[in-house]
This record gives sequence, structure tokens and C-alpha cells, in this order.
Amino acid sequence: MSKNYTLYIKAYTPETIPMARLAQYMQNLAAMLGHDTAVHFDTLKPGSTQLVTKIDHEDVPKVAAHIAQVKRGDGSPEATRAKTEIDRLLAEDNATGFVYEDDDDSAEIIAFPGVNRPKPTTYGPFNQEGTLDGILISVSGADQTVHLQLQNGEIKYTGIDTNRDTARRLAKHMYEPVRIFGTGRWLRDQDGNWILKKFRVDNFTVLAPDDLKDAIDQMREIKGSEWANMDDPIGALKALREKGNGLH
Repeated sequence: MSKNYTLYIKAYTPETIPMARLAQYMQNLAAMLGHDTAVHFDTLKPGSTQLVTKIDHEDVPKVAAHIAQVKRGDGSPEATRAKTEIDRLLAEDNATGFVYEDDDDSAEIIAFPGVNRPKPTTYGPFNQEGTLDGILISVSGADQTVHLQLQNGEIKYTGIDTNRDTARRLAKHMYEPVRIFGTGRWLRDQDGNWILKKFRVDNFTVLAPDDLKDAIDQMREIKGSEWANMDDPIGALKALREKGNGLH
């Protein structure tokens, strides 16, 4: 016998919920339930908005075990992210919600506090000594403060400053992996992410002065990068380094 799991969204109605918003709830509910091929959309029920899913009979035990793990906080990373995203969507919609099994909407399997969840706290900004690693991709500035940029895979560090003497020495290592030392100004946002506002460089070290391969591999990982299609990336990198041996 098949089983239903329903996401009760205490907002909108089946007639008023925007299609794009409904799609977001459906996508995350499917990810939270897991077992993609076994979970199907069934219907929308009135009473605010109730998103009903139907689970194939042979997969009911697996989906039930998966939901139990999510409820305990032991779910997969994907399911945990989906649960968090549903709660965030509900908070944005000024609503709460829950998941229930079959027709018993009084039995909440997973509750979503949504708009009632504790408000996250923003910390900072504050100063902290530390280091940043990455490939030096920019050195520029016309005054006593010189601006740098580092690339570390998909992450680009900006807002990095130093003096002209340090910048001049750094510029000799353009497109090489370096570690910079200094003081950063950090902020933790409401989602718990650490954001670097600015970083003042005091010193640096070259991480792999004789190994261009690591630098090229990092540049090739960047989406949309032209490095992946170059016939002679080492030659191109050497040429760029020669051009970069100075401020610009």
C-alpha cells in the first residue's frame, strides 16, 4: 500500500500560491524526502496550502527511515539543506508549516517554525589577525595604498590593501599561489556566513615558487575560465607573470 506525506504550508491557498513559489516548496520537499523515483506529486489540498506527495508501495520503508533520520538531525547533507530551505521559505512567507503522514494532520512528523524561529544574530564587524591563501591575480593602485586580489578556486578575495613596498614585492609573484599575512575585518551575517570586509597585508610568502602546475590547476577550476582550453598554459602564465612584474 502506498503512503502520503504532506507539507502543510500555513500561507496562501491552492488558488493564490505563486507557481514559482510552489515549485520551490516542491523541489525542496522532494529533496528532503529523498528517493527521487519513488516520490510523486499527488495533489494540492485546501486549508492554507497542503502539498501532498505519494510514495510507491515498495519504497515506503526506505522513505520512512529517511524522514526519521532528517527528524533526528541525522539526514543526508542534501536532505538537511532542503529542510533548512523549506523553513527559510516559510519565514519569508510569514508562515509556519509541518509535514504529516497520510490523513492525520494532527500528527506533525517534522515541524517548521518558519516565521517563529529565533532571529539570527549578526556579529561584527571586528578585526582579526590571520592569513589568506590564493593566486595573486591583481595588483593595482596609484597612491600609497595598493589594492590586491586573490583567487582561490571559485572564491575571489577583494578588499585587500597593502603599502607600495609590499605590493612591489608581491607583484613579482603575479599569478603564483601566495599566502598573505595581516589583519582582516570580518562580519558574520544572519545565515552564519563569515564575510571578509577588508584585509590589510603586512607580509606574505610564496607557497610554491617553482611549481606552476598548482597555480594553473586552480585557475582551470574557475567556471568560464579560458585556462582550461589553452594549448600552452605554462607559457601563457609565464608571459602574464612577466607583464605583471610591476604595479598597474
